[in-house]
Amino acid sequence: MSSYKPNVRERLVARSLAAWRWETGRSGADVCKAAGFSQAKLSKIENAHHPIKPADVMALGLIYQVPEKERTLVYEAAERALVPGWWEELPPDVVADAVRDYLALESGAELARVFRTDLVPGLLQTRAYALALAKAFVPRPTEQVALSQVEARIKRQERLCQVEKPLTVHAILGEAVLRHPVGGSEVMKEQLRHLLKMGESDRVVLRVIPAAVGAHPALGYQFTILSFAEEHFDDVVYLEQLAGGRYVESPKGREPYTLNFAALQEVALSPGGSADLIAEVADGG
Repeated sequence: MSSYKPNVRERLVARSLAAWRWETGRSGADVCKAAGFSQAKLSKIENAHHPIKPADVMALGLIYQVPEKERTLVYEAAERALVPGWWEELPPDVVADAVRDYLALESGAELARVFRTDLVPGLLQTRAYALALAKAFVPRPTEQVALSQVEARIKRQERLCQVEKPLTVHAILGEAVLRHPVGGSEVMKEQLRHLLKMGESDRVVLRVIPAAVGAHPALGYQFTILSFAEEHFDDVVYLEQLAGGRYVESPKGREPYTLNFAALQEVALSPGGSADLIAEVADGG
């Protein structure tokens, strides 16, 4: 058994390669002969039991006659999986090891669907709001570590403004998020104004579930669903925990989250109605 531990992106690449072969109906022996691989190598590639070389992705894509666009997307994903991201340069007290895999995954995602009932999602936080959260954590970080954590969070937000391969966010928040004065009234007012500004962006769709709705789908649960441009990259659900997080990758496991997010969109206010509520709370309503 291989001791190699692939990250989530490598597992997505591996599943894409396996799906390509299944769709062509070609046997492993036939593919190995065409590619000059051993059966063991093909098995390791399709199961992510060792790092996947981008050149191998390209070779298999050509053998399977995968359309150039899809082939290139998976090739580039394999490249990103091997290249250290900016988060890899940060020490563990700034970005925990358990979070690095998520940052790598988010960095290649096309869409993030986020449901939160406790706080503003990191991709939409202001510096002051993020700093208040960092300083409240236990054990308390040093001032420098807290500031570095905030800068890491702001760095993630750059993808919302990228021209090439930007990230789109569909966020659904409980009304309580708007009324929880993280950092005090002035910090919270700035955060609410920031949400209004971000809601005007083409990259952010923001909805709020009014408290008056009462019981609603997924109440008591919070999650993020990441989607990708690559055709064979399945959605990945991320469940944040106090010290790290958990991934849900199987179709059966993902289904309840997809269904509940769609149901939450039905009970939430429209983006326009949500903006009105956010503005009302920001004005002291």
